[in-house]
Amino acid sequence: MSRTGLLSAYGLLGGPFAWAAMHVTGYALTEATCSPINGGGGLHLDAWTLAVTVVAATLTGLGELAAIVAWRRTRDAGDELPGSRVHFVAVMGLTFTPLFFLIILMSGLGVVFLPECHQS
Repeated sequence: MSRTGLLSAYGLLGGPFAWAAMHVTGYALTEATCSPINGGGGLHLDAWTLAVTVVAATLTGLGELAAIVAWRRTRDAGDELPGSRVHFVAVMGLTFTPLFFLIILMSGLGVVFLPECHQS
């Protein structure tokens, strides 16, 4: 696969994978902090969640930049394969990555600003 193809793949999949890793990590942090058995475990949930959110948002932002670079490199590809396929994947990355960026921000900042360990 070419470098442009790898950039377009990262542009498409970087945001969803960063969000999935953030989601799993956030669940583990919440369980460790809010477990009645563990008693908090000495973890500072807000600080760890903010750190994970910053890392996930950075990876997602880099995915958006990768999609932009791939899109610019293949915008004159026309209907010829594999250039048109790489261009399509880059366009999909340009579309989906901002959505995952906002999901990451809402998830992370929601934990920071809402009360901890509150039963819903």
